[in-house]
Amino acid sequence: MNDGWPDRLVVRPFTVSDARQVAGWQYAGPWQIYNFGAADDDLPSAADGYLAVADADTDRIVGFLCTGPEARVPGLDADPTMVDLGVGMDPQWVGRGHGEHFATAVLTRLRQDHPATPIRAVVQTWNTRSRRLVRRLGFVERGEHHCLQNGQSVTYTVAVLTAFDNKPE
Repeated sequence: MNDGWPDRLVVRPFTVSDARQVAGWQYAGPWQIYNFGAADDDLPSAADGYLAVADADTDRIVGFLCTGPEARVPGLDADPTMVDLGVGMDPQWVGRGHGEHFATAVLTRLRQDHPATPIRAVVQTWNTRSRRLVRRLGFVERGEHHCLQNGQSVTYTVAVLTAFDNKPE
């Protein structure tokens, strides 16, 4: 079934236009925690470690990734032996079976940029679908992290990818 999802994805530099588009994304339900503010000083930026994930043919953004401090949830300490990873997908694509294709593009880029460094990601603990995906991708759950985020108490599952052997290309 072709629902408009791109056949090929590319990870490219994040533009101001991308940031404005991402700031307009509004997630429903428990995903609301990820909504950005609309003010220009709240916009994500390439300077903050953001990259766009886009349709390779049309350059239409379908999501983003970020690394480093921007990828860490409140209270999660930096670990200099790992790359922290955060991702976001346009809400129109969430829950439609495109997560593995999206994540494969992200991990391919991270392998290029950080070939031997473990990757740490956090997933809201209630999100069983995303937790299954990170396990399929080779991440191992290492515990939980509790924090206050946007005034809400949130529990995350911390997952680490330590080996890139036999992962999707």
